[in-house]
Amino acid sequence: MRKTAGLIVLLSILFCFCTSNASDKTKAGTNAKSDDAQKETFQYDLAKPAANWTLPAELKEVSGNSYIDATHFLLIEDLHPILYLMRLEKDKAVIEKQIPFAEVSDKKFDIEDIAVSGNTAYALWSHGVVYKIENWKGQSQVKELNTDLDKKNNTEGLCVDPVSGNLLIACKNEAGMDDEKKSDGAIYDFDLSKGKLNSDPFLVIEKKEFAKVADEELKFYPSTVAVHPGTHDVYVLSTKTSKGMVVYTHDGKIKSYQPINANIMPQPEGICFSPDGNSLYISTEGRHGEPAKLYQFNKK
Repeated sequence: MRKTAGLIVLLSILFCFCTSNASDKTKAGTNAKSDDAQKETFQYDLAKPAANWTLPAELKEVSGNSYIDATHFLLIEDLHPILYLMRLEKDKAVIEKQIPFAEVSDKKFDIEDIAVSGNTAYALWSHGVVYKIENWKGQSQVKELNTDLDKKNNTEGLCVDPVSGNLLIACKNEAGMDDEKKSDGAIYDFDLSKGKLNSDPFLVIEKKEFAKVADEELKFYPSTVAVHPGTHDVYVLSTKTSKGMVVYTHDGKIKSYQPINANIMPQPEGICFSPDGNSLYISTEGRHGEPAKLYQFNKK
C-alpha cells in the first residue's frame, strides 16, 4: 500500500512538472508572437516600384504631391508658390496647368507640401503658414492660415486626416515640447473648423521607439506625412540622416519601418495614397544630373 501511495505521489510531481514546462513554452510562444507583432511587414516594398514618371524641369525640387485621379496629380516645389496640375502619361508627367497662389519672385519661397480635399488645396510654407486655395480648379481664392508654428519648427509635412477632417502638420526641427532631446519631431493637427492648432502634438517621433521596428534608435526627422485611407495608419517619411518611412497606428503606436534606397529615391519629399489605398506615391527631387521623379508602389 505504501509503495502504491509513493508511486501516486511521484506521478503527481511528474505531471505538475510537465504541465509547468508546457505552460512556460506556451507563454514563451505568446511572447514571441507579441514581439513579432511589433515588427509588422511594411505593406509596400519601397525597393520595387510598380511604375515611375519623370517630372518636368520645373519640378526638379519637387516637395509634395497629392492624388487627384488615376492620371492627374497636384504637385508643388520648393522654389515657387505655384500648384502644378500634372497629367501622367506612360513614362513621363506633363504640366497641364500652373496655379500661382502667392506673389511669385526669383527668391526661393520654400513651399514644402500639399494636401487636397475636393476643390480646396492646402500648401504648406516652411515658416508655419498654410495657404488655403479654394476653387483651385477655377477662379481660385487664397487665404493664409496662421498655425502658431514658425521657421524654427521647419514645417515640412502636410495632409488631411480623413478621421478628424483636420490638417496634420509635421515639424522637421523643433517639436515645440519641453524635452526636445527625447524627440526627433512632432506632428500637430490644425482644426479647420476652429481655425487653430491643437496645442498637444497629435504624434511624437521618439528615437527609442525605433528599436522596436528597426533594432536601433534612429535619428528621424519628418519631412512629409500621409494617412492611409483604409487603415488610417499614419505614414511618416524622413530624408535627413535616416532615409526611410515609419508607420504608426492612428493613436500613435509605432508599427513598422522601412529604409529607402537613395539610389532609387535620392531625396524623397512627398507621399500620398490612391483613394482605395492600393497604391502609395512618393516624389523625389532630382539629384546629380538626374530629373525629379514620381514613383508608384503597389500594396503587397
